[in-house]
Amino acid sequence: MSLYDGLYRDPGAISPIKPQLPLPAELQSLALQIVEASARLSGSLHPVTATAIADFLRPANSYYSNLIEGHDTHPLDIARALQQDYSADQRNRSLQLEAKAHIEVHARLPELLAKADGNPYQATFWQNLHRAFYEHLPEEFLWTTSVEGNRLEILPGELRTTEVQVGRHIAPAADALPSFINVLESLYLPRYEHDRLARVINVAASHHRLAWLHPFLDGNGRVMRLFSDAAFQAEQLDAGGLWSMSRGLARSESAYKQALAAADSRRESDTDGRGNLSHRQLVAFCKFFLEVALDQIHYMTRVLAIDQMLDRLRGLTQLLTLRHKWRPESYYVLEAVFLKGSIPRREVERLTGLSERTAKALAQQLVAAGLLTTNLAEHLTPYRAAYPIAYAPVLFPDLYPPAKEIDMLNAS
Repeated sequence: MSLYDGLYRDPGAISPIKPQLPLPAELQSLALQIVEASARLSGSLHPVTATAIADFLRPANSYYSNLIEGHDTHPLDIARALQQDYSADQRNRSLQLEAKAHIEVHARLPELLAKADGNPYQATFWQNLHRAFYEHLPEEFLWTTSVEGNRLEILPGELRTTEVQVGRHIAPAADALPSFINVLESLYLPRYEHDRLARVINVAASHHRLAWLHPFLDGNGRVMRLFSDAAFQAEQLDAGGLWSMSRGLARSESAYKQALAAADSRRESDTDGRGNLSHRQLVAFCKFFLEVALDQIHYMTRVLAIDQMLDRLRGLTQLLTLRHKWRPESYYVLEAVFLKGSIPRREVERLTGLSERTAKALAQQLVAAGLLTTNLAEHLTPYRAAYPIAYAPVLFPDLYPPAKEIDMLNAS
Protein backbone atom coordinates (compact mmCIF):
# COMPACT_ATOMS: atom_id res chain seq x y z
CA MET A 1 0.00 0.00 0.00
CA SER A 2 1.32 3.44 -0.93
CA LEU A 3 1.93 6.10 1.70
CA TYR A 4 -0.38 8.36 -0.27
CA ASP A 5 -3.37 6.05 -0.67
CA GLY A 6 -6.61 7.69 0.37
CA LEU A 7 -5.45 11.28 -0.12
CA TYR A 8 -7.97 14.05 0.38
CA ARG A 9 -9.47 15.15 -2.94
CA ASP A 10 -12.82 16.51 -1.77
CA PRO A 11 -12.33 20.22 -0.84
CA GLY A 12 -14.88 19.78 1.93
CA ALA A 13 -12.12 17.97 3.85
CA ILE A 14 -10.61 21.34 4.86
CA SER A 15 -13.73 22.35 6.79
CA PRO A 16 -14.28 24.07 9.11
CA ILE A 17 -12.39 26.86 7.40
CA LYS A 18 -12.94 29.22 10.33
CA PRO A 19 -14.44 29.09 13.85
CA GLN A 20 -18.18 28.59 13.65
CA LEU A 21 -20.76 31.15 14.76
CA PRO A 22 -21.31 32.44 17.33
CA LEU A 23 -17.60 33.21 17.52
CA PRO A 24 -16.01 32.08 20.79
CA ALA A 25 -15.92 34.95 23.28
CA GLU A 26 -12.24 34.40 24.09
CA LEU A 27 -11.31 34.82 20.41
CA GLN A 28 -13.41 37.96 20.08
CA SER A 29 -11.76 39.38 23.20
CA LEU A 30 -8.27 38.70 21.85
CA ALA A 31 -9.15 40.17 18.45
CA LEU A 32 -10.49 43.33 20.10
CA GLN A 33 -7.36 43.67 22.23
CA ILE A 34 -5.20 43.37 19.10
CA VAL A 35 -7.20 46.10 17.36
CA GLU A 36 -6.90 48.43 20.34
CA ALA A 37 -3.25 47.68 21.12
CA SER A 38 -2.11 48.08 17.51
CA ALA A 39 -3.91 51.44 17.31
CA ARG A 40 -2.03 52.66 20.39
CA LEU A 41 1.28 51.43 19.00
CA SER A 42 0.75 52.94 15.56
CA GLY A 43 0.22 56.42 17.00
CA SER A 44 3.14 56.33 19.42
CA LEU A 45 5.96 57.55 17.13
CA HIS A 46 6.68 60.14 14.46
CA PRO A 47 5.95 58.45 11.09
CA VAL A 48 9.55 58.88 9.88
CA THR A 49 10.89 57.29 13.06
CA ALA A 50 8.32 54.50 12.78
CA THR A 51 9.49 53.77 9.23
CA ALA A 52 13.11 53.64 10.38
CA ILE A 53 12.24 51.20 13.15
CA ALA A 54 10.15 49.06 10.77
CA ASP A 55 13.21 48.84 8.49
CA PHE A 56 15.34 47.92 11.50
CA LEU A 57 12.93 45.14 12.54
CA ARG A 58 12.92 43.30 9.20
CA PRO A 59 16.25 41.54 9.84
CA ALA A 60 14.85 40.31 13.17
CA ASN A 61 11.73 39.02 11.41
CA SER A 62 13.98 37.24 8.91
CA TYR A 63 16.20 35.83 11.66
CA TYR A 64 13.27 34.32 13.55
CA SER A 65 11.33 33.05 10.55
CA ASN A 66 14.39 31.21 9.26
CA LEU A 67 15.24 30.01 12.78
CA ILE A 68 11.90 28.20 12.91
CA GLU A 69 13.06 26.31 9.81
CA GLY A 70 16.31 25.33 11.54
CA HIS A 71 18.50 27.99 9.91
CA ASP A 72 20.32 29.98 12.61
CA THR A 73 21.96 32.93 10.87
CA HIS A 74 23.69 35.33 13.25
CA PRO A 75 22.16 38.83 13.22
CA LEU A 76 25.61 40.31 12.60
CA ASP A 77 25.97 38.11 9.52
CA ILE A 78 22.56 39.35 8.36
CA ALA A 79 23.77 42.93 8.87
CA ARG A 80 26.85 42.17 6.78
CA ALA A 81 24.72 40.67 4.02
CA LEU A 82 22.71 43.89 3.84
CA GLN A 83 26.03 45.63 3.16
CA GLN A 84 26.91 43.06 0.45
CA ASP A 85 29.57 41.60 2.77
CA TYR A 86 29.25 37.83 2.37
CA SER A 87 31.06 35.02 4.13
CA ALA A 88 33.78 33.07 2.33
CA ASP A 89 32.15 29.91 3.72
CA GLN A 90 29.60 28.72 1.14
CA ARG A 91 27.03 27.51 3.68
CA ASN A 92 27.17 30.74 5.70
CA ARG A 93 26.95 32.78 2.51
CA SER A 94 23.84 30.84 1.47
CA LEU A 95 22.21 31.51 4.85
CA GLN A 96 23.04 35.20 4.47
CA LEU A 97 21.38 35.25 1.05
CA GLU A 98 18.34 33.46 2.45
CA ALA A 99 17.98 36.04 5.23
CA LYS A 100 18.40 38.91 2.80
CA ALA A 101 15.76 37.42 0.48
CA HIS A 102 13.26 37.28 3.35
CA ILE A 103 13.98 40.91 4.29
CA GLU A 104 13.48 42.07 0.70
CA VAL A 105 10.19 40.19 0.32
CA HIS A 106 8.91 41.52 3.66
CA ALA A 107 9.70 45.06 2.51
CA ARG A 108 7.66 44.41 -0.63
CA LEU A 109 4.52 43.26 1.19
CA PRO A 110 2.65 46.56 0.62
CA GLU A 111 3.47 46.42 -3.09
CA LEU A 112 2.45 42.77 -3.44
CA LEU A 113 -0.74 43.42 -1.47
CA ALA A 114 -1.61 46.31 -3.78
CA LYS A 115 -1.22 44.00 -6.80
CA ALA A 116 -3.70 41.66 -5.07
CA ASP A 117 -6.18 44.50 -4.53
CA GLY A 118 -5.47 44.35 -0.82
CA ASN A 119 -6.65 40.73 -0.54
CA PRO A 120 -3.97 38.32 0.73
CA TYR A 121 -6.39 35.36 0.65
CA GLN A 122 -5.73 34.32 -2.92
CA ALA A 123 -3.32 31.89 -4.48
CA THR A 124 -1.71 34.44 -6.76
CA PHE A 125 -0.62 36.43 -3.70
CA TRP A 126 0.92 33.38 -2.00
CA GLN A 127 2.57 32.42 -5.27
CA ASN A 128 4.06 35.89 -5.66
CA LEU A 129 5.44 35.66 -2.11
CA HIS A 130 6.97 32.28 -2.84
CA ARG A 131 8.37 33.42 -6.19
CA ALA A 132 9.87 36.61 -4.79
CA PHE A 133 11.55 34.66 -1.99
CA TYR A 134 12.91 31.73 -3.99
CA GLU A 135 14.10 33.72 -6.98
CA HIS A 136 16.84 35.21 -4.79
CA LEU A 137 18.01 32.00 -3.13
CA PRO A 138 21.21 30.13 -3.97
CA GLU A 139 21.03 26.90 -5.93
CA GLU A 140 21.34 24.61 -2.92
CA PHE A 141 18.06 25.93 -1.48
CA LEU A 142 16.17 25.21 -4.70
CA TRP A 143 16.07 21.47 -4.07
CA THR A 144 14.36 19.31 -1.47
CA THR A 145 14.11 15.61 -0.70
CA SER A 146 10.83 13.72 -0.51
CA VAL A 147 9.92 11.25 2.23
CA GLU A 148 10.87 8.50 -0.24
CA GLY A 149 14.33 10.02 -0.72
CA ASN A 150 13.76 11.55 -4.17
CA ARG A 151 15.53 14.82 -4.96
CA LEU A 152 12.98 17.37 -6.20
CA GLU A 153 13.43 20.83 -7.68
CA ILE A 154 11.53 23.72 -6.08
CA LEU A 155 10.04 25.96 -8.76
CA PRO A 156 9.55 29.53 -7.50
CA GLY A 157 5.88 30.46 -7.31
CA GLU A 158 4.65 27.12 -8.65
CA LEU A 159 2.11 24.99 -6.79
CA ARG A 160 3.38 21.53 -6.01
CA THR A 161 2.65 18.71 -8.44
CA THR A 162 3.81 15.90 -6.15
CA GLU A 163 2.48 14.52 -2.88
CA VAL A 164 4.02 15.57 0.43
CA GLN A 165 4.07 14.54 4.05
CA VAL A 166 4.98 16.93 6.89
CA GLY A 167 5.44 15.10 10.16
CA ARG A 168 2.38 12.88 10.41
CA HIS A 169 0.28 15.15 8.21
CA ILE A 170 -0.21 14.06 4.61
CA ALA A 171 -1.32 17.05 2.55
CA PRO A 172 -4.24 16.91 0.09
CA ALA A 173 -3.62 15.43 -3.35
CA ALA A 174 -1.62 17.72 -5.61
CA ASP A 175 -4.08 17.40 -8.48
CA ALA A 176 -6.88 18.55 -6.13
CA LEU A 177 -5.10 21.71 -4.95
CA PRO A 178 -7.09 24.07 -7.23
CA SER A 179 -10.41 22.98 -5.71
CA PHE A 180 -9.08 23.39 -2.15
CA ILE A 181 -7.67 26.79 -3.03
CA ASN A 182 -11.07 27.88 -4.37
CA VAL A 183 -12.54 27.14 -0.94
CA LEU A 184 -9.93 29.25 0.84
CA GLU A 185 -10.24 32.11 -1.63
CA SER A 186 -14.03 32.24 -1.43
CA LEU A 187 -14.57 31.71 2.30
CA TYR A 188 -11.89 34.12 3.51
CA LEU A 189 -12.84 36.87 1.07
CA PRO A 190 -12.47 40.01 3.24
CA ARG A 191 -15.08 42.17 1.54
CA TYR A 192 -17.82 39.70 2.45
CA GLU A 193 -16.83 39.61 6.13
CA HIS A 194 -18.18 42.81 7.66
CA ASP A 195 -17.26 41.96 11.26
CA ARG A 196 -13.71 43.25 11.82
CA LEU A 197 -13.11 40.99 14.80
CA ALA A 198 -14.09 38.00 12.66
CA ARG A 199 -11.55 39.12 10.03
CA VAL A 200 -8.83 39.27 12.70
CA ILE A 201 -9.72 35.74 13.81
CA ASN A 202 -9.62 34.66 10.16
CA VAL A 203 -5.95 35.71 10.01
CA ALA A 204 -5.22 33.09 12.65
CA ALA A 205 -7.45 30.39 11.16
CA SER A 206 -6.06 30.86 7.65
CA HIS A 207 -2.47 30.54 8.93
CA HIS A 208 -3.23 26.95 9.90
CA ARG A 209 -5.40 26.08 6.94
CA LEU A 210 -2.72 27.29 4.53
CA ALA A 211 -0.21 25.12 6.39
CA TRP A 212 -2.58 22.16 6.18
CA LEU A 213 -2.94 22.67 2.44
CA HIS A 214 0.85 22.84 1.94
CA PRO A 215 0.54 24.44 -1.51
CA PHE A 216 4.27 24.49 -2.33
CA LEU A 217 6.86 21.77 -2.46
CA ASP A 218 8.92 23.66 0.14
CA GLY A 219 9.00 27.09 1.75
CA ASN A 220 5.43 26.89 3.06
CA GLY A 221 6.37 27.96 6.58
CA ARG A 222 8.07 31.15 5.47
CA VAL A 223 5.25 31.95 3.04
CA MET A 224 2.67 31.39 5.81
CA ARG A 225 4.41 33.84 8.13
CA LEU A 226 4.86 36.44 5.40
CA PHE A 227 1.22 35.90 4.47
CA SER A 228 0.08 36.42 8.07
CA ASP A 229 2.07 39.66 8.36
CA ALA A 230 0.46 40.78 5.10
CA ALA A 231 -3.00 39.84 6.36
CA PHE A 232 -2.49 41.98 9.47
CA GLN A 233 -1.23 44.76 7.18
CA ALA A 234 -4.38 44.45 5.07
CA GLU A 235 -6.41 45.02 8.25
CA GLN A 236 -4.13 47.97 9.16
CA LEU A 237 -3.12 46.20 12.35
CA ASP A 238 0.65 45.98 11.84
CA ALA A 239 1.22 49.50 13.24
CA GLY A 240 3.20 50.45 10.15
CA GLY A 241 5.51 47.45 10.45
CA LEU A 242 6.34 47.94 14.14
CA TRP A 243 5.61 44.31 14.98
CA SER A 244 5.28 40.95 13.23
CA MET A 245 4.58 37.31 14.07
CA SER A 246 7.91 35.55 13.53
CA ARG A 247 9.65 36.56 16.76
CA GLY A 248 6.73 35.43 18.90
CA LEU A 249 6.26 32.17 17.03
CA ALA A 250 9.98 31.35 17.22
CA ARG A 251 10.12 32.09 20.93
CA SER A 252 7.24 29.62 21.38
CA GLU A 253 8.41 27.28 18.64
CA SER A 254 7.52 24.03 20.38
CA ALA A 255 4.03 25.25 21.32
CA TYR A 256 3.61 26.68 17.80
CA LYS A 257 4.39 23.39 16.10
CA GLN A 258 2.28 21.44 18.58
CA ALA A 259 -0.68 23.75 17.97
CA LEU A 260 -0.28 23.42 14.19
CA ALA A 261 -0.16 19.62 14.44
CA ALA A 262 -3.14 19.47 16.80
CA ALA A 263 -5.23 21.56 14.41
CA ASP A 264 -4.56 18.94 11.71
CA SER A 265 -6.72 16.54 13.74
CA ARG A 266 -9.95 15.03 12.48
CA ARG A 267 -13.19 15.91 14.26
CA GLU A 268 -13.11 14.27 17.67
CA SER A 269 -16.84 13.71 18.32
CA ASP A 270 -20.33 14.87 17.40
CA THR A 271 -19.82 17.88 19.67
CA ASP A 272 -16.63 18.93 17.85
CA GLY A 273 -18.13 20.99 15.03
CA ARG A 274 -19.66 19.81 11.79
CA GLY A 275 -16.65 19.59 9.47
CA ASN A 276 -14.00 17.02 8.70
CA LEU A 277 -11.34 18.64 10.90
CA SER A 278 -11.54 19.41 14.61
CA HIS A 279 -13.31 22.66 15.36
CA ARG A 280 -12.07 22.53 18.95
CA GLN A 281 -8.43 22.33 17.86
CA LEU A 282 -8.88 25.10 15.29
CA VAL A 283 -10.22 27.39 18.03
CA ALA A 284 -7.28 26.40 20.25
CA PHE A 285 -4.83 27.25 17.45
CA CYS A 286 -6.51 30.62 16.83
CA LYS A 287 -6.29 31.40 20.56
CA PHE A 288 -2.59 30.55 20.61
CA PHE A 289 -1.89 32.57 17.45
CA LEU A 290 -3.76 35.67 18.60
CA GLU A 291 -2.12 35.52 22.02
CA VAL A 292 1.29 35.51 20.30
CA ALA A 293 0.27 38.48 18.15
CA LEU A 294 -0.92 40.44 21.18
CA ASP A 295 2.26 39.60 23.09
CA GLN A 296 4.40 40.98 20.24
CA ILE A 297 2.39 44.20 20.08
CA HIS A 298 2.76 44.63 23.84
CA TYR A 299 6.50 43.91 23.64
CA MET A 300 7.07 46.59 21.00
CA THR A 301 4.83 49.03 22.87
CA ARG A 302 7.00 48.61 25.98
CA VAL A 303 10.26 48.88 24.04
CA LEU A 304 9.16 52.00 22.15
CA ALA A 305 7.78 53.89 25.17
CA ILE A 306 9.32 57.34 24.68
CA ASP A 307 10.85 57.83 28.15
CA GLN A 308 12.47 54.39 28.14
CA MET A 309 13.67 54.76 24.56
CA LEU A 310 15.31 58.09 25.37
CA ASP A 311 16.97 56.53 28.42
CA ARG A 312 18.42 53.82 26.19
CA LEU A 313 19.62 56.37 23.62
CA ARG A 314 21.34 58.19 26.47
CA GLY A 315 22.88 54.93 27.64
CA LEU A 316 24.12 54.14 24.12
CA THR A 317 25.72 57.57 23.87
CA GLN A 318 27.47 57.07 27.20
CA LEU A 319 28.70 53.65 26.09
CA LEU A 320 30.09 54.97 22.81
CA THR A 321 31.59 57.99 24.56
CA LEU A 322 33.50 55.69 26.91
CA ARG A 323 34.54 53.14 24.30
CA HIS A 324 35.18 55.27 21.26
CA LYS A 325 35.72 58.79 22.64
CA TRP A 326 32.50 60.09 21.13
CA ARG A 327 31.21 63.46 22.20
CA PRO A 328 28.38 63.28 24.78
CA GLU A 329 26.49 65.92 22.78
CA SER A 330 25.64 63.14 20.32
CA TYR A 331 22.69 62.30 22.54
CA TYR A 332 20.88 65.54 21.71
CA VAL A 333 20.99 64.68 18.01
CA LEU A 334 19.78 61.13 18.57
CA GLU A 335 17.00 62.37 20.83
CA ALA A 336 15.84 64.94 18.27
CA VAL A 337 15.69 62.54 15.31
CA PHE A 338 13.86 59.95 17.42
CA LEU A 339 11.21 62.46 18.49
CA LYS A 340 10.97 64.38 15.20
CA GLY A 341 11.95 61.76 12.63
CA SER A 342 14.39 64.13 10.93
CA ILE A 343 16.21 67.40 11.53
CA PRO A 344 17.83 69.97 9.21
CA ARG A 345 21.60 69.66 9.07
CA ARG A 346 22.22 73.06 10.63
CA GLU A 347 20.08 71.97 13.57
CA VAL A 348 23.02 69.88 14.85
CA GLU A 349 24.90 73.07 15.76
CA ARG A 350 21.96 74.48 17.72
CA LEU A 351 21.23 71.19 19.52
CA THR A 352 24.83 70.58 20.59
CA GLY A 353 26.14 74.13 21.02
CA LEU A 354 29.22 73.12 19.04
CA SER A 355 30.99 74.99 16.27
CA GLU A 356 29.92 74.34 12.71
CA ARG A 357 33.01 72.27 12.01
CA THR A 358 32.75 70.16 15.18
CA ALA A 359 29.00 69.68 14.78
CA LYS A 360 29.51 68.50 11.20
CA ALA A 361 32.17 66.01 12.32
CA LEU A 362 29.84 64.72 15.05
CA ALA A 363 27.00 64.22 12.57
CA GLN A 364 29.27 62.44 10.11
CA GLN A 365 30.39 60.14 12.92
CA LEU A 366 26.75 59.25 13.64
CA VAL A 367 26.11 58.66 9.93
CA ALA A 368 29.17 56.40 9.71
CA ALA A 369 27.88 54.44 12.71
CA GLY A 370 24.49 54.02 11.04
CA LEU A 371 22.65 56.03 13.72
CA LEU A 372 21.75 58.76 11.26
CA THR A 373 21.01 58.56 7.58
CA THR A 374 21.09 61.22 4.89
CA ASN A 375 22.19 61.86 1.34
CA LEU A 376 25.66 63.28 1.86
CA ALA A 377 25.79 64.40 -1.77
CA GLU A 378 22.80 66.72 -1.21
CA HIS A 379 23.64 69.58 1.14
CA LEU A 380 20.04 70.31 2.12
CA THR A 381 18.96 66.71 2.76
CA PRO A 382 18.01 66.40 6.44
CA TYR A 383 19.35 63.87 8.91
CA ARG A 384 16.86 61.07 9.60
CA ALA A 385 16.56 58.41 12.27
CA ALA A 386 18.32 55.09 11.68
CA TYR A 387 18.91 52.07 13.89
CA PRO A 388 21.70 49.58 13.04
CA ILE A 389 21.36 45.91 13.93
CA ALA A 390 24.59 46.04 15.95
CA TYR A 391 23.03 48.36 18.54
CA ALA A 392 19.87 46.29 18.99
CA PRO A 393 20.82 44.93 22.45
CA VAL A 394 21.11 48.46 23.84
CA LEU A 395 18.19 50.11 22.07
CA PHE A 396 15.78 47.17 21.74
CA PRO A 397 16.65 44.78 24.57
CA ASP A 398 15.47 41.18 24.30
CA LEU A 399 14.73 41.52 20.58
CA TYR A 400 17.28 38.75 19.89
CA PRO A 401 18.29 35.75 22.05
CA PRO A 402 20.70 36.60 24.92
CA ALA A 403 23.73 34.83 23.42
CA LYS A 404 23.35 36.74 20.17
CA GLU A 405 22.96 40.02 22.06
CA ILE A 406 26.23 39.42 23.94
CA ASP A 407 28.02 38.90 20.61
CA MET A 408 26.48 42.09 19.24
CA LEU A 409 27.47 44.12 22.31
CA ASN A 410 31.05 42.90 22.05
CA ALA A 411 31.13 43.74 18.34
CA SER A 412 29.76 47.25 18.87
